[in-house]
Amino acid sequence: MTESRIRVLDRIVADQIAAGEVVERPASVVKELVENSLDAGATRVQVEIDAGGIGRILVRDNGRGLGPDEAQLAFARHATSKLVAIEDLERVATFGFRGEALPSIASVARVSLRTRRREDLAGLHLELVAGDVVGRRETGCPVGSELEVTDLFFNTPARLKFLKRESTEAGHCAEALVRLALVRPDVSFALVSSGRRVRELSRAEKSEERVAELFPDEPLAVARGAEGGVEVLAVLGPPHRARAGAGSLYTYVNGRFVRDRAMLKAVAQGFGGTLARGSYPAGMVAIGLPPGGVDVNVHPQKTEVRFADPGAVYRAVSRVVAELAGRAVWARGVGSAPPAVEAGGRIAETPATYEGPRPDRLVPTPRFDGHPARPMSRGPAAREPERLPFAGASSRAADRAFFSMRYVGQARGTYLIFEDDRDLVVIDQHAAHERITFERLRAELAKGRLASQRLLTPHHVDLGPAEAERIAVLEAPLARLGLEISRSGPDRIAIRAVPAAAGSASPDRLLAELVLALESGREDSGGATDDKALATVACHGSIRAGRAVSEEEARALLAQMDGVDLAGHCPHGRPVVARIPWAEIDRRVGRG
Repeated sequence: MTESRIRVLDRIVADQIAAGEVVERPASVVKELVENSLDAGATRVQVEIDAGGIGRILVRDNGRGLGPDEAQLAFARHATSKLVAIEDLERVATFGFRGEALPSIASVARVSLRTRRREDLAGLHLELVAGDVVGRRETGCPVGSELEVTDLFFNTPARLKFLKRESTEAGHCAEALVRLALVRPDVSFALVSSGRRVRELSRAEKSEERVAELFPDEPLAVARGAEGGVEVLAVLGPPHRARAGAGSLYTYVNGRFVRDRAMLKAVAQGFGGTLARGSYPAGMVAIGLPPGGVDVNVHPQKTEVRFADPGAVYRAVSRVVAELAGRAVWARGVGSAPPAVEAGGRIAETPATYEGPRPDRLVPTPRFDGHPARPMSRGPAAREPERLPFAGASSRAADRAFFSMRYVGQARGTYLIFEDDRDLVVIDQHAAHERITFERLRAELAKGRLASQRLLTPHHVDLGPAEAERIAVLEAPLARLGLEISRSGPDRIAIRAVPAAAGSASPDRLLAELVLALESGREDSGGATDDKALATVACHGSIRAGRAVSEEEARALLAQMDGVDLAGHCPHGRPVVARIPWAEIDRRVGRG
């Protein structure tokens, strides 16, 4: 008789496997414990962490607390006060409901719980190690609960090696708290990291006030609406301050933070093409719909949901965001409307206003390659220009292939028209100048780093804590590209200098796009990564389509085109030059 290969897992092993689904990192513990506090009716929650939460996490609240019998039962697998029958899953209105969080956490850590209900004279102190109760006694404590988790993953060392450095884990813990705080303005929150109070959020009346408190420098607009049974609240900043990725856009379904691609697409649709690809505004979009319209039980950490009617959600979100984007003062440019954010970070009833350029952005508009254009005469007899030191000089420079062409004019504010004996030549002014700038920057970077232009005052960018940490680790490679930053708070980055070649660009936009270029190039070789970042700087430092160009500037551009290898396209792959043979034109008009 053969031995069965199928066995029932040991309880400890089963608990640790379950913990792997619920407890990914210290931030997961913070999320689960704070959610329990909110479900218990707390109006004040304090979180303390040491060593990024790896060493210690403590969550203290003034909620209802637990009775002596309830406390120990709460650490039993699938013990919950939220569900009785399977039908209750369709009416879930709380954060936790499956009874997995506390036993999962306790199975991979040392846990201490102090709790008391208002009707009890004494509280209970419960101690657990790896899921087993090792101590139980009465204690004096205030109403509510205090749960301390120490030595996380002490019995699963393989999990520890996947954690990041302490500052990164601390950032994720702060982010977990922010995600919960945004939709619970009725609750005050505090975060203490390694003995330092890094976040304190007072109680507020509305979620938009909490958003303003978290993004104090962001001009925010607010819109509410309902369609097809879907209620939407949108509190968003302007598209010109959008960040790469969705790290500063918080999306919620029935008060629960989620990551849903359809909601992000709906936000982008609502802004009507004014957002750069892959960028999203800072702020919050929260939707409410009947519990039966959403399944929140499709992910162990409940950060993903499934909608009964995803089309209705998409339509409702996109239309409310479109209403916001259409009537916000910043959507109409600089205006005289009253500002949206009052002193103290509160949002006024009026939509947000765009206050115009900041003083630290008032720098001269760059000219071609930073050299003033010199007046030049027309035609092939013109004086040969000074050769500029570009990398990859073209062999065509010797016969002045571009400079020898005759200037005809500018079309649609975008295309420069020239002619020679063989062709009518159309040059995309932005693509051409972008290629010239790119080659110059490539040569400059090969010598060490790009030149910087310091801002008159640091420009601060408010982000989520995890987003700020994500950008802070790129400080050195960004500095090499001429963008000098520093961490100026747990969720804030200060921009102190920008690449000199793109001195008139928005610091926010430069930061977002350079971070995206660096991160998207991590899988490439260093050179490919550099080229993506240099193309970003070159784009911002080049003349734009739609700008009137004088003949002198056009001929200065031609002179510089002879000094580089254009490779036929700009750094982003668009063609620079289009040639139409005169023979073809003659044929089309009946002269051939």
